[in-house]
Amino acid sequence: MDTEIIHASISFEPLDEAAARAAVDAPDAGAVVAFSGIVRDHDEGRGVLRLSYTAHPTAEATLRGVVDAVVADHLERYGPSERAMRVWIAHRIGDLGVGDVAFACAVSSAHRGEAFRLCSDLVDRVKAEVPIWKEQFFDDGGKEWVAALG
Repeated sequence: MDTEIIHASISFEPLDEAAARAAVDAPDAGAVVAFSGIVRDHDEGRGVLRLSYTAHPTAEATLRGVVDAVVADHLERYGPSERAMRVWIAHRIGDLGVGDVAFACAVSSAHRGEAFRLCSDLVDRVKAEVPIWKEQFFDDGGKEWVAALG
């Protein structure tokens, strides 16, 4: 069966984890796996107040290409799924506070193993390949740029 890409985007708007999960849910889905990357209040021993994500103009096209490539890799490696798999994935850009969702991915499939594998591989590859950077603002008044890649 095919994998349906329900949604793949870069967004200034807040990401809705429940909507992502609902978008991939279906009667034939025995598993829905969701990942949320949340802005945390620390990094390497320093207190973080907020982040600002910036994306290269090609980031959304790159994201979609990565999703297509990961799906193709899974088809080649594991063969077709028993039932359709569905993917919803998005990365936030702009200013985010502690607790905000910066990255969300939801995958549904007939079985949990394939949903976990695909979700994990999508998250890893998007973080490694999509040109997005974050500027961290610390509670000590400092700030630094960090590649969100990797």
